[in-house]
Amino acid sequence: MPLETLESVPNERLVRKIANPKAPFGGTWTYELQLADGGCRLTNTERGEIYNPIFRLASRPFDLRATIDAYLRALGKKLGEDVELED
Repeated sequence: MPLETLESVPNERLVRKIANPKAPFGGTWTYELQLADGGCRLTNTERGEIYNPIFRLASRPFDLRATIDAYLRALGKKLGEDVELED
């Protein structure tokens, strides 16, 4: 899936979006880094859209946050850090 970088501030913020106008879904992902207690806090904000009403209805039984949570846990594991997920 092609992504486009909308904003990039090294060590602070990255904003990306799906760059395929024919995709049935789209949105942006914002990653923000902040210093916290001798480490770093990563905030990941997803603003997603599902354009097709049929796909939108079909997605209801699924946990749409599961992919983001799995990504953050894998990142923490790769960096040897404990991960605390917040709503």
